[in-house]
Amino acid sequence: MKNFIISTFIIMFTTCALLSQEVKLGIKGGLNLSNFIDGDVTTPMSEGYSMRVASGASIFTELQINKTFAFRFGVEYNGMGGTKNGMQALPTQRLITEMAYAFGMSITEEQIMALGLLSMNMSPYYYANIENIAKFDYVTIPILAQVGTNLGQSSWRVYLNAGPFVSLLLSGKQDTRGTSKLFADPSGTTTLWSLIPDEAKKMIALMQPELYSVIENTISSETSFGETNITGELRSANFGIIGNVGLRFQHKSHCFFVEGGGNYGFQTVQEESTNGNNKIYATSIMFGYAFSLR
Repeated sequence: MKNFIISTFIIMFTTCALLSQEVKLGIKGGLNLSNFIDGDVTTPMSEGYSMRVASGASIFTELQINKTFAFRFGVEYNGMGGTKNGMQALPTQRLITEMAYAFGMSITEEQIMALGLLSMNMSPYYYANIENIAKFDYVTIPILAQVGTNLGQSSWRVYLNAGPFVSLLLSGKQDTRGTSKLFADPSGTTTLWSLIPDEAKKMIALMQPELYSVIENTISSETSFGETNITGELRSANFGIIGNVGLRFQHKSHCFFVEGGGNYGFQTVQEESTNGNNKIYATSIMFGYAFSLR
């Protein structure tokens, strides 16, 4: 697929370059305001996000075919994602894994059995009162058709462009901040520690006293949260549609512009639907500069 995209890009760029009357090289940068759209499969983890503000930047070539029509080819960096604040769901399995890492590479079979017993007595999710930021970084390749017109005889010009894009995931992180007790319900009335049967607690304490103390300290007291790499849980590529409307000022071979736009991905961001099937979108405001090569 990547070879097909690159080949298509090269063919289109070469064709347009041969037909163009003017070639511009430009850069732009600004802010993305992104969020998720819930699909038909939702989980406590995939829903309830609000807008995330992140940076975006691009380098591009604009090929002016005639006074009205142009093509724009570029490579963009887009920070995207969403935010949550307050009581929210987190995966129990991730908690179990983090407790296992507390013992390093020397974890024993008995400790694994005890952690497995612990996980069997929990739901797939636990809840904590924290701030959570989904940070997704993409490199995006858009191919845009552009129409524009000058404002009378002035140096000002308005334009509109739109077209398809392909994006490749650079990284995906779940940045959880704050400290909180761990709860079994979103209302925060039942702690995880109170859910574990006394028989299971006695068995863990008898088999591995050191493990019991780690579990008790992790689950019954306030826990500090940090950043988790979730790149492997996300699709490595997406495609969709992107568009912008802009206003530019031309002075000789130099061009200064501001544009607002947005993009929408057609594919879900999660690799597995068991984690939900959110789609992602962003609106943007960008400032840029371009100059004419010919």
